Amino acid sequence: MLNLKRVFQNYEETGSLNAMVNLFGFIGQEVFLTKSGDTGLVLELHGVDYECLDTPALDALTKRLESALRLFDENYRVYQLLFKRNRQPIPHTFCGKPIVDTAIRERIAYFEEKAEKLFLLSIFFVVLCPAHSVRRSLANTVLEFPENPRKALAALRARFSSTASVQLDQQEMERAESVLRQKVESFRTHISDFVGSRILGKEEAFVVLKRTLNFDPVKLAAAKLKHDTFLDYYLSESHLECHRGYLRVDEDYVKVLTLKEPSAHTFPLLLKGLLDIRANYHVVTEWKKEDPGKTRRSIQAKRRHFHNTKRSFMSQVNLSDAAVEDALLDDAKESQVRELGKGIEEIELHGNYFGLFSLTVVIYDGDFAAVERAAADFYKVFSVHDAQLFDERYNLLNAFLAAVPGNHAFNLRYLYLLNTNYADLSFLFTLHSGDTRNRQLRQEYLAVLETNHGTPYFFATLPTA
Repeated sequence: MLNLKRVFQNYEETGSLNAMVNLFGFIGQEVFLTKSGDTGLVLELHGVDYECLDTPALDALTKRLESALRLFDENYRVYQLLFKRNRQPIPHTFCGKPIVDTAIRERIAYFEEKAEKLFLLSIFFVVLCPAHSVRRSLANTVLEFPENPRKALAALRARFSSTASVQLDQQEMERAESVLRQKVESFRTHISDFVGSRILGKEEAFVVLKRTLNFDPVKLAAAKLKHDTFLDYYLSESHLECHRGYLRVDEDYVKVLTLKEPSAHTFPLLLKGLLDIRANYHVVTEWKKEDPGKTRRSIQAKRRHFHNTKRSFMSQVNLSDAAVEDALLDDAKESQVRELGKGIEEIELHGNYFGLFSLTVVIYDGDFAAVERAAADFYKVFSVHDAQLFDERYNLLNAFLAAVPGNHAFNLRYLYLLNTNYADLSFLFTLHSGDTRNRQLRQEYLAVLETNHGTPYFFATLPTA
């Protein structure tokens, strides 16, 4: 007998994709809100052309970015997104003259033939700041009762009442939005003289967030924000299938690589090879500063552990009159004690700090062989600097969802990294693509050239006022 419950079992057990996206909606013209109470802003960075800079100039610009990133304390999460994909439309218009229109059509047809080999680069920063009410724990609320009983009772009532929670959190969200704007504007002021940046409006920010979950160019071209709320529902417009070793997002094959071991030594423009890979991908890094006191206590605990275990247990309980110097030591653990001591030296003497860092590479293409070739290129770029990437399989879906800003609950690949190393791994430098103002205005270019890196170079003349 046919069991209908068994037939529909897989369908009933399948969850919705938007339930795993921690984005709620926009609370202003630029600021968005997550389901966990974080407010965020999306910044577009034009990047610095590295081809005409020497090593001291690269190091100086990286140090300045490092100084600007110090503005974000341990309450902030900073996402950096590097997008690279082909088949991007080139704006063009017709003037009505037959000869000129024919030349424009021939030029557009030429670019359509080379669309597979032309890639566009774009860099974005996403900054998240949690609201104060979200950070407040239940214990802190109870301890606050003697000083402000009315506020404590309101907080307790809001914790167990959805209606009161919305009314109470409105003020906290406005305060978090104000603080976030101030921090982001200060960050832009620090980097304004060497790199261009602008805060995206909610329509443009919606398209950037949509690119992390959708790869179909038709869907991205038609992406338009209709409602400020239910952002997770409108971002998830592609079918997601999980397979062994890869994902299927609509008709594209997707592989996700995560950073398992960073390079022992970093320097500016360490990830230069990423810009030369000719494939459809986006790279997402997540950074959250750790409290220096907490980091110092963790390092000291590890140092005591390795120091106490560098000698065997039998050598410590030996009742003979042998000198301590004669006991056999574990040189590896002694080396670990010294290396951990360098971490405390960076905190105490140099004023640096550690943070939680993750790097995720999402590769996609309609041809699975192209995805495999691109993955091999990424392995090569990182292995040259003694770094190691990991091809996600069992954790594949979590790693894919962790690449969406705000989905830090899915991220299981955090590493402790020094802030100087994080600045070296930042997406500050890029390939010069000419004047991109016309592309934003969807206007005609005077000329479009192809560079040796497979990226178009836009040459435009704008009328002066």
